[in-house]
Amino acid sequence: MIDYVIYSHTDYLEVLNIQTDHLPKDGNNILFLNYNDLHLEDLYYKYDKVIFYDDSKPYASRLSMAIKQLDCEYFLFMHDIDILLNHDVNVLRNIKSLMLKNSIDRVDLKHTNNMEDCNTLDFGLKDHLLVKQTDPTNYIYNVNPSIWKKESFMKLLTNFPNKSYRDIEYFDVQNFCLSFDVYKVYSDQYKLCGYFNCLDFFTFLHISHGGKLLPLTSKFETVYGQSYSDVSKYYSDIVERYDLKRSKKWIQ
Repeated sequence: MIDYVIYSHTDYLEVLNIQTDHLPKDGNNILFLNYNDLHLEDLYYKYDKVIFYDDSKPYASRLSMAIKQLDCEYFLFMHDIDILLNHDVNVLRNIKSLMLKNSIDRVDLKHTNNMEDCNTLDFGLKDHLLVKQTDPTNYIYNVNPSIWKKESFMKLLTNFPNKSYRDIEYFDVQNFCLSFDVYKVYSDQYKLCGYFNCLDFFTFLHISHGGKLLPLTSKFETVYGQSYSDVSKYYSDIVERYDLKRSKKWIQ
């Protein structure tokens, strides 16, 4: 079984509602959210578990406190702003099994076209490989959706307790992660989706960047252009359905 962990904050409720409506139905869905006095019962019941954190703490500290309360060894971690449009749970299970077998610390689920290392693993999907990350300039650690070994993620976060979301990808963290076994997914096949190239078996829309929502052009295409199942039309539907143009995060 896959444990899907979503990190969010009440400042991003409009985004969290979208993410929640796209939750997988094939595993455990867990929400990390800041302590608050809002009446969000209609949101909470859609999750198997809600873990609250103290947002007066730095990002790394609040995250480690929440992760400590998980009762799983491996979990798929993503932020609310990475809306999960499509996934193949069987492929994710294969990756998790391979991580267990080889004691892998992290697998980044964003597409990479960088074969920086000849150390690769086959996870049973044609034309796809897991490629070990050994170059600290290539973001061994990042905030992309990833499958994490709990023990390893905790080790990183407790070593950098004062890191914010904005500086946790700095070079000191990259060097620290050289001690981990981290892999990314290499393939010649990918889909353009918002700000990122995504994999067929795990496609997510990075709906907010730098605190602002993904913009639309007059042709109702995202500024980067799309090829994923007319995702540009899908995003324009999201904008309309959730009335995102009224959000303070909307780019005029």
